[in-house]
Amino acid sequence: MSGQDNSADADISRWESFKSNARTIGGAVLLAIFIRVVLFEAFEIDGPSMQPTLLDGDRVVVEKVAFGLFLPFQHEATLNWGMPSPGDVVIVNSPMDGVDIVKRVIGVPGDTVEVRDHIVYRNGEALPQRDLGACEETAEKDVDESCHIFEETLDGYVYRTSRGAYRDDPEQPPITLGPGEVFVLGDHRDSSNDSRRIGPIPVTRVKGRALVIYMSIDRTTGWRGSRAFSVVD
Repeated sequence: MSGQDNSADADISRWESFKSNARTIGGAVLLAIFIRVVLFEAFEIDGPSMQPTLLDGDRVVVEKVAFGLFLPFQHEATLNWGMPSPGDVVIVNSPMDGVDIVKRVIGVPGDTVEVRDHIVYRNGEALPQRDLGACEETAEKDVDESCHIFEETLDGYVYRTSRGAYRDDPEQPPITLGPGEVFVLGDHRDSSNDSRRIGPIPVTRVKGRALVIYMSIDRTTGWRGSRAFSVVD
């Protein structure tokens, strides 16, 4: 009888071990799903519209929980509890075609935004610009040879933009943002499908804030190690 008892005890022990492992694995899976759905998401930059801040092939971590609950396969947030700040780099689900795009917030509700002669005006004040010289080699793709980088300041927040001297970036007549609306621009002003073309963005379509570049791959030359773990600013 003791042999049968030992065998039964061993079976029970294996079953308890299996249940414990299953609970651990299940908990880890649920935690990963929660993080992916609610907290953070990976996003790949496609195209030049945010050069020089973000390059084609950069992969960024997006903080989804900052502004609301944005579920997978949805075009608008299920719940909203926050508003991005001017200067934030955000992922937006475009109301024009439902495609996720990355842009910089220039205006928030109540702001009046205008773009004229390559200068952005917010509430009647021109955003200060400083010419930093020619675009770097990594920022010249899909950009003409006259491309220059500019330092722009918004509410004390300093970031870089780019544009070519001989290309006309779209202008924006003065527009005042209503409740729940933000005005977004690409940092590469010559080549960006932003609020100048698609209008103000409802905050319900802002998926999250870009935090850090975790990996960067040039589609021609490969790995760009110097950009890994860079903060998005």
